[in-house]
Amino acid sequence: MLPFETNDLPQEDEEDIDPFAELEIGTKPAHQGNNNALAAFEEDDDPLSAFADENDNEIDEIVISFEDDDVPEIENSNTTKNNPSEITYKLLLETVWVDDILDPSEVQLLARKRGELGLSFERHLQLVRDIIGG
Repeated sequence: MLPFETNDLPQEDEEDIDPFAELEIGTKPAHQGNNNALAAFEEDDDPLSAFADENDNEIDEIVISFEDDDVPEIENSNTTKNNPSEITYKLLLETVWVDDILDPSEVQLLARKRGELGLSFERHLQLVRDIIGG
């Protein structure tokens, strides 16, 4: 036997604990059939009821309607549908813009493709604004 080991452990006082008695199982009267199970939740003394709206179920609908002559025209600023070179450039621009960072090699690639496709720098800026939502 090692010097730090001992067989003289203090005896713990263990009482017989009845878990059913602790949880009060079997001590409560069984549910009687004539009592309403939801009666405890149906009290009118709800302190939050003073703040609740009586018309919670009503939905206010707002409908905007236009006469035929008052309908605003939808402006389509995207002219890329007609120009295949702009479609190609926009696809390339969206591809390199995925990480929201343009590194120098991507800038050089875009400049070279812009020259090959015959797009102006101003149109490039418009396409960038369309992509980033500005």
